[in-house]
Amino acid sequence: MRCPKCQFDHALQTTECLKCGIVFARYLEALERAAKRAGPALPMAVPAPPLAYASASDRNNAVRELGYRALALPLALLVARLIDGTGLGMASAMLAMVLHESGHAITAWLTGRWAIPLLWVTPHGEERSWAIVLVMTATIVLAGFLTWKAQHWGWVLAASAVLILQVIFLNLPAGAAIVFCGEGGAMVLATILMAMFYAPRESALGKSWGLRWGLLVIGALSFMHVFRIWTGPFEDIPFGEIEGVGPSDPTLLTETYGWSVTQLVDRYVRLGTVCLAFLAGMYVWALVSAYLQRSRSPSSQKKCIWTERRHLAKR
Repeated sequence: MRCPKCQFDHALQTTECLKCGIVFARYLEALERAAKRAGPALPMAVPAPPLAYASASDRNNAVRELGYRALALPLALLVARLIDGTGLGMASAMLAMVLHESGHAITAWLTGRWAIPLLWVTPHGEERSWAIVLVMTATIVLAGFLTWKAQHWGWVLAASAVLILQVIFLNLPAGAAIVFCGEGGAMVLATILMAMFYAPRESALGKSWGLRWGLLVIGALSFMHVFRIWTGPFEDIPFGEIEGVGPSDPTLLTETYGWSVTQLVDRYVRLGTVCLAFLAGMYVWALVSAYLQRSRSPSSQKKCIWTERRHLAKR
């Protein structure tokens, strides 16, 4: 607690100040009597509540969380890469397909077109509807306002990023953007799923063990499946026709929209690299925050208390 007279910060709650020697209760009573004699009530300095030490279980949770944050993401990406190179890679392809079609649909909505994500295909409108644009903008702004009001700053930043993305897409050729954001959207959405692993521990997502780890696994498998295609040999790129659907996305981008194969690969690789850089930043931030949380354990607090006692003894 903090002394109301000299502002010395006590690590242990005491009845008197270890620096200036005042008795807290008597000092506050004197201030209160003086305030009553002076007339209107004056704001008084109130000592802070005693320091609440974390329990042993809290410390164990903090140490365990530090280990999870150090190992989970790198191992998830490594195992996903190994799985995608085996016969089990079909599972990664199915998960990536869901994010792929979602990427098409979300991009179409942001450009003001209707879209319905289905398995292996996403029908969408060809003409922009300003009604859809207004609905999307209003939805994003409302989500940002509600999260700002609730002081969920991470979601406020996310809503701001989506709003900026909408403005960018409205000024790009919609057809090429929708096609490109199949594979591109899959990588971005997979990155978001993996980043959710670092949600605050007190949040609903942080408390849900299955959901938290499940999203990490889905994101890692999907991301590595798509990223491996575009960082591998050109022969693995799915050019050609999809039965019952039509030309594949790479074929549309090269033959309909005039992209060269080099441009196509370079843009996907650049996007994947940005996603990995974002994950690296999240990884470092998560490690630092988990380490600071661990440093507030009972053993660390007791060490600070003994240090302060030695300091006072010398004085």
